[in-house]
Amino acid sequence: RLRSESALGLYHCRYQAFPSDGQSRAFRLVPPHQHCLIAFRSEAMEAVSSNNIMTFTSEFVLAMRIELAFLAFFGSLFLANRFIFPKVKHEKVPPATTSMRAPKKTEPMSFGHRAEARSKDFGRSDFGRSDNNLMSRRRTPLSGADGPSGPVPRSFDGSGQEFKHPTMQQLRDEEWFARATLQFKSVQVQRTVELYTNAMKVGLDLSHLPLNKGEEVFVALVTAAIRANQPMEALEMLKVSRSCGFRVRLGLLASATKLCTSKQYYKECLLIYDFVKSDSTLVIDERSVWSCLLFCSVEARAFQRCRHFWEKMQECGTPSNKDYGNMIRYASNQREWHLTLSLIKEMRVKGMEVDNVVYNTALATCVAASQTDEARALLEEMETTEGVVDVITYNTLAKGYARAGRMEQCFELYEHMRERGIAPSQVTYGILLDGCINEKQMDKAVDVFNIMTKEGCVMNTVLYTTLIKGFARACQVEQAMKVYERMLEDGVQGVTPDLITFSILIKANCDAGLIGEAMMLLESMMELRLAPDEVVFNNLLSGCVQQSDDKLGKRLFRNMVEGGLRPSNATFSIMIRLYSTCKRLDEAVELLRSEPQKSGIEPEPRLFVQLSQACLRERQGRASVEVYSMMLQRTSPTPAMTGSILAMCSKLNMLGTGAEILQLAAEAGANVDIRDAQELRQAAVRKKKAQFIDQIDACAEAIRTGSKPPPAAVKREE
Repeated sequence: RLRSESALGLYHCRYQAFPSDGQSRAFRLVPPHQHCLIAFRSEAMEAVSSNNIMTFTSEFVLAMRIELAFLAFFGSLFLANRFIFPKVKHEKVPPATTSMRAPKKTEPMSFGHRAEARSKDFGRSDFGRSDNNLMSRRRTPLSGADGPSGPVPRSFDGSGQEFKHPTMQQLRDEEWFARATLQFKSVQVQRTVELYTNAMKVGLDLSHLPLNKGEEVFVALVTAAIRANQPMEALEMLKVSRSCGFRVRLGLLASATKLCTSKQYYKECLLIYDFVKSDSTLVIDERSVWSCLLFCSVEARAFQRCRHFWEKMQECGTPSNKDYGNMIRYASNQREWHLTLSLIKEMRVKGMEVDNVVYNTALATCVAASQTDEARALLEEMETTEGVVDVITYNTLAKGYARAGRMEQCFELYEHMRERGIAPSQVTYGILLDGCINEKQMDKAVDVFNIMTKEGCVMNTVLYTTLIKGFARACQVEQAMKVYERMLEDGVQGVTPDLITFSILIKANCDAGLIGEAMMLLESMMELRLAPDEVVFNNLLSGCVQQSDDKLGKRLFRNMVEGGLRPSNATFSIMIRLYSTCKRLDEAVELLRSEPQKSGIEPEPRLFVQLSQACLRERQGRASVEVYSMMLQRTSPTPAMTGSILAMCSKLNMLGTGAEILQLAAEAGANVDIRDAQELRQAAVRKKKAQFIDQIDACAEAIRTGSKPPPAAVKREE
């Protein structure tokens, strides 16, 4: 079949035929990058032998029509460029007309020499205006500290090559720099800033420029710097401009503020204004400048400037809607609800349109200032205007009612919103639920939940967690677990418990003594690939304390550490309670001695006081003294800490332990309230423990005088 078709069919099929042994053919798929290189040998020979050359040629041209069209198009372009637009030849300037030496062939041709080769006339002309896009100017030899160093060419060919690679002499020439800056200020802003930086490094002095031209140059430089995202460089340029004797006029300030505002350089815009305003002769009477400055002060949170900018703007004309909006944002941040209401009233008097955002911002300001009555009056005013009230408006006021505990007004507003045809959102129901829970009105919270379900409101994790939190606060763990189970049933909708949900449920079960349920919740949490945090483990450890399950507690603590969580002082406090409950004070002492250091935690002094008192309750005086000694090695206890331990020693009649602790405190120079030592002495007198009285008196005297006490002569009572 392939033999009977033309070779062009093979071309389109992208197959290539190779003759093999006998009359058979071997076919191979040509790679995509070689699909144009098709062998036509056998088919072409067959076409020639059949005297079908014309047919073959016509089919070939038809198949290759796209390639031939491209060849004709680009060939015509080449011929047009070669013969119709020949290169312009320029006459060379005679060597006698210039004092510049021709550059050596081994040296790179500078901008001046290229300009000399291209320009016929070096007469003075306006920059950027010449025939054939050639800019020429009379060449003047550069003179300065380095002496004559060759001519400084003053012409550009429009290509920008000379601008990219200037010589040092060109960079030092203020006239050349000015012309280059003014030509390329808009098309190459980054290169303009770099040119300025390099020129200043080699000693460019722009103070010799004429006044108008110098100001024009700095306008170009400052705007180029801001466009190039270098606003601080623009500020430095303004400082150089003033040092050169050029004033910063209103037009430059307006351009700088508008550019900084558009590029979100709010703080930099204020810095530029601070520098410019030091010129007392400058009068800023353009409203747009003050508008930009007000917006920048709000965005930069420089609220102390807003009132000044607002007053200046009003002096220059009527502020726009956006200006009023920015001022209301300022008032909202400062919680000046009086100002927000007065601004809205002023807008309405002037016939300005007050949009939904401005109204809602003012409403939120009143709510944040606990002015719910004023907010309700504003809502009534908003309802008289079509299209400015939405669900966010009602939610904002409802949140204010709920925060103030005015749930009756909150539900009344909910009904009013429904009457006006505005459907409540998830946020609306969340506000109602949270308010009922905070006011401990769980019956109403359940009613709200049922209404949500009945109306088909899409539940989310936050709503379920809020209801679970309410039942947990009301100690209704069973109800909380029912809501959790219902939440799992709605998992098909993408509603799954999060870390906060599990944390609340685990704590509720642990507080209720249901440590088994809490551990099952932990397993479910791990199945959902939620990593438990320190709060979850602390709640579980607290549950172990209630159940006196030290084995489970130690396993949880070990899992916590091995899982990469660092225990906190709260964790160590719970572990001390667990060991104290389980009568394992030796393990508690070892835990406090070694574990904080392993975890990189600095134990708080309260942990040592807690453990020392726990040892005293179990009448383990030796362990209590050891813990107090550990505390002295790590920190200096406060008089209240030492006093609480001494008071417990007196209360439990462990006077020997108290005397030894007082001895350690005196030796370490710790601060001890002398009244605590006197109470310990009185307890020894009442119990007729004369062997401790002398030691207590010696320690009290050492504490009073700041000296070292004598060594203890008696041993501690066990």
